[in-house]
Amino acid sequence: MKNNFKKNGKMAVRFETAEERREIIRILEEQRGFQIEDKLKQSDKIHPYDTRTFLINLKSKTYTYWIQPFVGAAMVSGGARLYSAREFFRIAELGFKVVPRFPVFHIPHAGDRFPFEMLPSVCVPEEEFRRYHAQMSDTDAWRFVPRDYYGGDMTKGFQISRLMCDVERFIGPEEEMEQYGMGFCYEKAFDGKQIKIVTDELKAQARKYYDEHHAWMDRLCERHPRILLFDLHSFSEETLPEHIRKRAGDRIPDVCIGADWKYTPYELISRIERRLDEVNLLHMINTPYSGTFVPDAVLKGNSSCDLVSVMLEFNKKLYCDENGKADEVKEELIRKLMLRIVCDCVDLD
Repeated sequence: MKNNFKKNGKMAVRFETAEERREIIRILEEQRGFQIEDKLKQSDKIHPYDTRTFLINLKSKTYTYWIQPFVGAAMVSGGARLYSAREFFRIAELGFKVVPRFPVFHIPHAGDRFPFEMLPSVCVPEEEFRRYHAQMSDTDAWRFVPRDYYGGDMTKGFQISRLMCDVERFIGPEEEMEQYGMGFCYEKAFDGKQIKIVTDELKAQARKYYDEHHAWMDRLCERHPRILLFDLHSFSEETLPEHIRKRAGDRIPDVCIGADWKYTPYELISRIERRLDEVNLLHMINTPYSGTFVPDAVLKGNSSCDLVSVMLEFNKKLYCDENGKADEVKEELIRKLMLRIVCDCVDLD
């Protein structure tokens, strides 16, 4: 199986600090019997052109470590999965017996682009439309992704405003939000006001961006046979649609955990809940929002990818002020929380 170090022995490990590099070397020497060059062991600095990446073969007990700007990409394209140093340390704790799931962070509602060809559909003043966008977008949700995992195949955002195209809606009558004018091509805002005139031409324009995003996610499932997908969102209590507010009742959580019980194991929920309890965050399952993103290829049975998925919606009051502006210090706390959650969950069966 591609990217399975237990089968072919190969793995690529990326570090960020000299301390992480020393710990990787120590593990390879003490746990796996590698012979490491003295000059590498004695080095306490990181060269400016260092790729910060080891290509490791656990079976032959050999490694490659270059200072060349193109090596990282070459390693990944060569079939060895790229692990962060923290993932590598977790694998070592488990005796190199478990192949961790590939963590993927999906951020579909933080985009702020407005395609030029779609703008004529807007039927309210531009200032009002942009205000709705600010209220309904997942402000800075991409900042929830731990730095070790940001970029490449591990992070996929959607750059276009959800008011123009919402890639997490179904297309067709099975989409519940269509009845409220909030399907994949929004006609109305959260308060029921019409913000766009939706035509077949506009839907075709939105569908182009929708299909491109879903095709990327489907290809991801072919590249990585075991995936742990975090569907990251935020929400504002003030902009909850009325039907969702009624369903949620009086208790609005700090964190909503969205589950699709076919793709969200109970053990995954349990591990996440433990971490949320540690920091005293009120959490609820499928309230106020429900479900989680699953790529079409998996939903339709066109991929053999073993994928588990969970949605995490953070209440904006956790990290935004009364004007909706994000606080970087509070965002860092969420990022650290997410790192603990990822490390807890990547070895999920």
